[in-house]
Amino acid sequence: MVADTLSIPLDSVEAEGEVATAPRPVHIAAGTLRPDTVAAQRITVSGLRGGRPLLRFRATWYCTTDLDRAWDVRATGWHVTVDGDAPLDVDLRFPVPLDRMAAMSPSYTANRAVNAVPILCEASPGIRSTADLPHIVARLG
Repeated sequence: MVADTLSIPLDSVEAEGEVATAPRPVHIAAGTLRPDTVAAQRITVSGLRGGRPLLRFRATWYCTTDLDRAWDVRATGWHVTVDGDAPLDVDLRFPVPLDRMAAMSPSYTANRAVNAVPILCEASPGIRSTADLPHIVARLG
């Protein structure tokens, strides 16, 4: 969808996944992760052209930063890296104590979808992507 929106032709799309384990017990709201059990997962989706990655999205979900692999994970937030003519390296941290993160984190992903409901209800029938929708902001009041 990103390539289509930017009018960048791709030859193919590839996806791969990997996991990391906890080297010691990790206590989370859902229970305790035992050592050597999965504590993180990462998926990488690459859009290829000419046999080389042109666009890449990598998402890492984790229960602890103490992993058996040297993944660059932070206490909270998102890390966005853009390589290209105008490179960027941005860290977005969530200013919420870890003991409140479970209550707050759904808002980071759900708000855009919830705020899109009125726009989609007004739209003609059919499937819509983010590229098809206007800029979505909360309707206050």
